[in-house]
Amino acid sequence: MGEALLKHAIGGLPKDNPLRNLEIVSAGTSAIDGMPPSPNSVKALEKVGIDISSHRSSALTQELIDDCFALFAMEKGHLQAVKSYYKNYPKRSMTVLQCIPHSHEIDIPDPYGCDMIEYLEVRDDIIGAIPHIIKYLENELKKNS
Repeated sequence: MGEALLKHAIGGLPKDNPLRNLEIVSAGTSAIDGMPPSPNSVKALEKVGIDISSHRSSALTQELIDDCFALFAMEKGHLQAVKSYYKNYPKRSMTVLQCIPHSHEIDIPDPYGCDMIEYLEVRDDIIGAIPHIIKYLENELKKNS
């Protein structure tokens, strides 16, 4: 859901915005390549006009890490797994909620196997973080240029 929501938001930015040049990719620390999204993920995003039915999962790889400008994880444990299992850990790494100034929460729990209410809450948590992620990425791209 995070990949689709961020892509959707960036797609609505002006054409000259440098964020539109970034490739937004999601990959899981425990994912199996090629798995479809959960039906509840599809339904949760359909409710905001985004179709992810053709999305397929990807496992995180060293190549993705090496090409990574910024890494946003749903949970702190995911960041710890990346740091433990991959070299060249991206310096721009944080949980999605850590992008929100003064956020008291750090993790967005994986709703897999939960009811629709959990999926909608996760979707809405991600949506709430998107403007902060965009601002963070814009600032980091300015520093990098």
